[in-house]
Amino acid sequence: MEDKVAKIISVILFPLFFPSYAILVLFYYNNFNAFQIPLNAKFMVFTIIFITTSIFPLLFIFMMKKRGMIKSIQMETREERIFPLIITIILFFIAYHMLKDIEVLSLFIYFLIGSTILLLITLLINFFTKISIHMIGVGGMTGALVGLSMRMNADIMVLIILSIFLSGLTGYARLKLKAHNQSQIYSGFFCGLLVMILIFSI
Repeated sequence: MEDKVAKIISVILFPLFFPSYAILVLFYYNNFNAFQIPLNAKFMVFTIIFITTSIFPLLFIFMMKKRGMIKSIQMETREERIFPLIITIILFFIAYHMLKDIEVLSLFIYFLIGSTILLLITLLINFFTKISIHMIGVGGMTGALVGLSMRMNADIMVLIILSIFLSGLTGYARLKLKAHNQSQIYSGFFCGLLVMILIFSI
């Protein structure tokens, strides 16, 4: 039963979903004045982000599994992660290029830049050792919220606390599934947290 719950948590908090979660936070949290964007424009932007940063990378991963290039979509070995990471980096850069000139999305652009840098760091680390991409994702989300709070002087403590709680859940799930050890969990979280805070501080 606990393994099943851990798998559900790992799916819901899959790293490729965080750009979509981030844009929803910006759209529907009053502190960021997202009400200035018409509803149809919000839907279009969300669709672009979801397809580019979630659907396309997942399609590539499933195609690689079908062709036998990787054993599972969990990409348990460092070798299996290399090509999917490269493809995802390219797709994140495409999303950035498509949205970078939309002024009202400037806060999300910071998140997208930070996410792309984190993917590059993950790729480099992956050549030497394994790190939890899930924890980099939730750490990055937490760092982005802290960075937003500092940059905009916004009271979003509830969101920050929620993100920390979800980070703990994710860490529990990855340990329960024996996908990572504790050092890979903690290093992933703090890597995502610190890099994203730094990006929003520039």
